[in-house]
Amino acid sequence: MRNPIGFILGCSSLALVACASNSAVSSPPAVDAGSDAAAAAPLDVRFDTYNVGLAGSFVPNEVSRRPAFLEAIAAYDTEVLCLEEVWFQADKDAIAAAVKSRLPYAASFKTDLDTAVSDTRDGTGSVQNAFTTPPCTGDNAASLEAGLDCLKDNCSTIAGSLDGMATTTECAKSKCAGSAASLLFADDKRCYGCFAATLPSSTFNEMKTECEQNPHGGLFAKGQNGVMLLSKYPLRNVEQVVFPSTWIRRTALKATATLPNGAEVDAYCTHLTSYFSDTTFYPYTGQFGAGETNGWLAEQKLEAQQLVSFVQAKSASCRAVILGDMNATRDDMAHGIGDATVPAYGGPTLDVLSSAFTEAVASNYTPACTFCQSNHNTDGDENSWLDHIYLSHFPAGSTVSTKRTFDTDVADGQRRDATGAHTVAGKVPLSDHYGLQSTVTVAP
Repeated sequence: MRNPIGFILGCSSLALVACASNSAVSSPPAVDAGSDAAAAAPLDVRFDTYNVGLAGSFVPNEVSRRPAFLEAIAAYDTEVLCLEEVWFQADKDAIAAAVKSRLPYAASFKTDLDTAVSDTRDGTGSVQNAFTTPPCTGDNAASLEAGLDCLKDNCSTIAGSLDGMATTTECAKSKCAGSAASLLFADDKRCYGCFAATLPSSTFNEMKTECEQNPHGGLFAKGQNGVMLLSKYPLRNVEQVVFPSTWIRRTALKATATLPNGAEVDAYCTHLTSYFSDTTFYPYTGQFGAGETNGWLAEQKLEAQQLVSFVQAKSASCRAVILGDMNATRDDMAHGIGDATVPAYGGPTLDVLSSAFTEAVASNYTPACTFCQSNHNTDGDENSWLDHIYLSHFPAGSTVSTKRTFDTDVADGQRRDATGAHTVAGKVPLSDHYGLQSTVTVAP
């Protein structure tokens, strides 16, 4: 892996291409564009987004899903692929190695707890300074340690040891929810947020250290982001924006793909903040909720606004494809998306995105959920279309086909039983999400 450095003439300006030291961009030999006639023709390019759910105990069946996913992604036929929830570097490296014969160009950035947010203004425009004290102090620290002791004794991958991790999130909820109750109902809920965010990805000792000692503590996977971009075609001008986010690091990655017909397309890969309607057990503990009743929704909308600004600043009049898990859906009861008794979430976020971009959905595509009740890696509570592809500066009718992907049960795992617990051996999908692919015509 190496970082390319050189002067490149982009679609709007002469720019110095220099990837930051914490980025990783593969650079195999250039793709042969073929004949002059082929190079001058419009090209149909497949763009994919897929949340792969490699998120520790957040998503069931990770251990059994991982090898099946790597086998499937190695054989998958696409040209530009945005992956979300690849939180750990070992998984990023394994994926890049698995797909290198089909998608030899890979881009990602390393982030951590100390990575600075690109724009610290909230939705009202007020600047939010970083926290200066750890999440858990005083009585909250004592309550945290009581919760960790419960986990150690009941749900540890190393029985009776704080060096273990939670076996499953379900075990933590069923066995130790009472131990965390004092954190949940404390006046300052940052310690509860740190406990909830670090539980699926850290040892209990790591949780204690991060939550009690680090003012920046309280992010899943120690602040690493989960997005990576893979391409059949060369990538350059790799950049990222770091969004304001709570519990989980949220970013957007941008790279320019050079196609065989000479066209250039800016590809964006992102994953926005999750929305929790249950703010009692999932309280908003961040700084960017701008005083809204549901801070998660306000933070998600703010990230969407910053994503639009990032695309408009970096791509200007250039063609761009924006891919990712937006964690936002609209109700479409006619197609089984949504719940008649619960309002769709993320409408404000989708309004922001659709006002700036065009959704890349073919006219003959039948809408379908990408986070679905039928998927046994979920809790079975909802049918939502969370994963989206958008276009900027493409002519109308550019999307020629759209399809849902990775929606079959192929991996060994534990399916839900009648109570919703994952206890029944059987086949499950590769992730808790299904993927989405749109084929887009790109003129030279």
